[in-house]
Amino acid sequence: MPHIYTLFFFVFSLSLTSCAKANHEQKNTKAQSEDIQYADFIHQQITHNLHVFKSPDYNTNAGVFIGAETILLIDPMTGRNNHENLLSAIRQLSDKPISYVINTHSHGDHSGANSFFKEQGASIISQDNAKYSSAVTDITFNDTYSINMGNETIELYHIAAHTLDDALIYFKNSNAIFMGDTYMTDTTPHFYYGGGSKGHQNILNKALTLGDENTIIVPAHGKQSSNKPELQDYLQNSIQWIERIKKLYNVGMSASEISTDAQIEQLARAFNLRFGVSSQSIEKTISIDLMEEADISEAVLKQYEGTYEYEGGNTAEILIVGGDIVFRSEGGYIYKLRPISEDRFQLKGQLTDRYVSLQKSGSKLVFFNGRQTLTAQKR
Repeated sequence: MPHIYTLFFFVFSLSLTSCAKANHEQKNTKAQSEDIQYADFIHQQITHNLHVFKSPDYNTNAGVFIGAETILLIDPMTGRNNHENLLSAIRQLSDKPISYVINTHSHGDHSGANSFFKEQGASIISQDNAKYSSAVTDITFNDTYSINMGNETIELYHIAAHTLDDALIYFKNSNAIFMGDTYMTDTTPHFYYGGGSKGHQNILNKALTLGDENTIIVPAHGKQSSNKPELQDYLQNSIQWIERIKKLYNVGMSASEISTDAQIEQLARAFNLRFGVSSQSIEKTISIDLMEEADISEAVLKQYEGTYEYEGGNTAEILIVGGDIVFRSEGGYIYKLRPISEDRFQLKGQLTDRYVSLQKSGSKLVFFNGRQTLTAQKR
């Protein structure tokens, strides 16, 4: 009988120890959650090692992946004066060094923290065309790129859609995709900076081929996580959006008139648009997809190719890439051009008053960027 009592007290003591340990672990988890909230970030854990942070005052979703030895970040821009706070929140997850930052694209609300994290020792990975923006970058790739983090393989795919430097980011083991601005759950599609509606559909279709039915989709803005059915709905609504704008434009309606069309407004609600439909976004959609181009001979276009130098020393290039006329300046901008006459070209996807004019001799370039007129001489 004494042995029974001894066994009972041993089991009871072990049970108390286990409960105490469990309560301690729960307290630690709760404390970590409170710490993250104290750092003023909305946090969602996607998998054991993959997290999404958002500042209540800044709508960009930033990704944090804890690798076997180092940390990788995605679009860690949570507000211009918030980088130290984000770093503190990351340190509550892990004290491993930050080795990489990946930008889904070069726009400032995604790449604005690059310099800060570069100072922490990170290398910045971007698609090659990001060189033609103000974003800081170190490693660039053209079509695909792969990163081995020890406990995860990350695959990057480039399809020009929202911009000319979009990168789709797929975490194979975590079964998650970061979409950048090619997918947002709080606004209408923004494909007029880069690949137009065709590129927009191509990158969404690419994302739908990755992973499986349980793949987690991380939008750039809006919700912190989504799924394949919602992404499929977004694609179908995008197609209807594009087709409706095209139909109304082809019957002579202006961008302003299209923005107040009942079906357009209904689709905007399906996209969870927080504000009214902007006639400027309609105009940009028309600009990149629907406006006619002048028929210019290859011989004329070829004479425009080359490098042009502005007063002050900055340079720009005109080149033909895959049949497109590209206008770009390293560290500044990259646009596809639409010929509207033999010597005048509109910036695709921009407001219609933005243009480049070129002397037929190919000796001079004039660029109106919406604010100022810049003149450059061919080298």
